[in-house]
Amino acid sequence: MTSRALSHPEEFLILCVEDERSLRDNIVEELQDAGYQVLGADDGQSALDLLGDRKPDLILCDITMPRMGGFELLRAVRGMGPDMANVPFVFLTALSDRLAVIEGKTAGADDYLSKPIDFDVMLATVRARLDQVVRITTGLGSAAESQRQADLEAASRRSLGDLVHTLDHIALGVVLFDAQRDIIHQNHQAEAVMGETLFHSNGRLSAADSKVSQQLRTALDAALAESKSSDLITVSEEGRHPVLVRFVALGSQENGSTSAAMLLLDTQAPPPISEALTARLFALTPTEARVAASLARGLRTDEVALDMGITATTLAFHMRNIFRKAGVGRQQDLVALIFRGALLVDAPTG
Repeated sequence: MTSRALSHPEEFLILCVEDERSLRDNIVEELQDAGYQVLGADDGQSALDLLGDRKPDLILCDITMPRMGGFELLRAVRGMGPDMANVPFVFLTALSDRLAVIEGKTAGADDYLSKPIDFDVMLATVRARLDQVVRITTGLGSAAESQRQADLEAASRRSLGDLVHTLDHIALGVVLFDAQRDIIHQNHQAEAVMGETLFHSNGRLSAADSKVSQQLRTALDAALAESKSSDLITVSEEGRHPVLVRFVALGSQENGSTSAAMLLLDTQAPPPISEALTARLFALTPTEARVAASLARGLRTDEVALDMGITATTLAFHMRNIFRKAGVGRQQDLVALIFRGALLVDAPTG
């Protein structure tokens, strides 16, 4: 899904899967009246057939249906790969069985609507879930990269005093260079790294390894001359833990000069990550945000469970929800995504 505003519901496609025809027709009519595009299916198998041609932005689905029920359809949809991972799946059910709710949540359901359907609640739920996906999709992937670049370019147009204040409160080490490759500013997080693992003298960056030194200089040159951001560079020294480095082009300043930033992540001492930050990045619940922040701080899963006073099964349930909302499949990918998201934070994250 691309970034879209919910002020234009006609841009969103909703799939309604319900074997009771009169109810399905009523739901379809209500959604169409609200401006959405709608597809109808009478069971899970019919829904899968439709998914072969079109990708919906949200699925409303009954649980008990002939041929293929709601749980089976949900598992099939979630098994279609990352393209379907963030499609909200909302069950329509008359069931009040707690185990049924747990089964659906475990399989990846996002919400439940109880029968008889309150259409005002249904429309509010649909809008909230679509809004959540738009926020997540805009915050991650290519849209996030564009936004990050726009924020950095905007930052480059601020006065140096404002920029320095911001850099001193973000979670990663940042070193600013001018067009002559001289350091304009380095924030507190960068000071511990510069002079221990990385060295700067007469406009030249150096590391213990000459090959890595050349990588650093080439990447800085490309950021300044070609406005080209670099891939991650690993800087390591015997007896010290690695530091991850990336150069980002900041573009032209008001005086016409160019500048670049060097972003640093000390792998042994990762930046402090708050629950508020993780909640903001992925639209997590408070409990999910606490789990994600704990993982980003380097705690093992058993330590997180013990610290929160929950079972391993409950923790696994929260982690599945976090991975789904973040659009990742592994813990290390989640942590990396959180660190990248920390680049957008303008206030202390601790």
